[in-house]
Amino acid sequence: MTSAVLSIPVMLLSYHYYENDEPGYALFLTFAQIIGLSLFIYLNSFLKKFLNQRFSFHECDNYIDFLITINVFLTLAGIGTLLLPVVAQPLAQFSLLLIVSFGVGQLLFGMKLFHVPDSLQGMLKPFCFFTILTGILIATIFLFPLASLTGALGDVILGTIFFNAARKPRENTSN
Repeated sequence: MTSAVLSIPVMLLSYHYYENDEPGYALFLTFAQIIGLSLFIYLNSFLKKFLNQRFSFHECDNYIDFLITINVFLTLAGIGTLLLPVVAQPLAQFSLLLIVSFGVGQLLFGMKLFHVPDSLQGMLKPFCFFTILTGILIATIFLFPLASLTGALGDVILGTIFFNAARKPRENTSN
């Protein structure tokens, strides 16, 4: 839920800093990218652990690891672009390849999630659909702003899944 709540305001603030050419822009963006990466790693590692321990479901492990790895490289490229303007152009091109790869990985991850042997109290399918849609929007690059919105909605669903799981620690709710 925190990711969903923070992602849109941070995106708007970054546009504000960029448009107004404020001096703290690079520092703000670097900090935001590191916080975003940390949150992404934590949430996806927690999701992987949840799927592994609760359902002995390991089909998504490689996809989660791939998404985390791509996100680390994207963050490093983004910070490199801010701090080393000399390599900004090659890093920007590299980032485009990473973004498309991330989108495709997200799409495949969402499709693989349909195989989880539990409906997660009816939240699995909506989460899968939002994950797939977000992946498609990210991979197209020019629809990336919409991906922020669908990603935030997917994060809300994921937070609901985690809250529901905390209330019912070991009870499977198939279908």
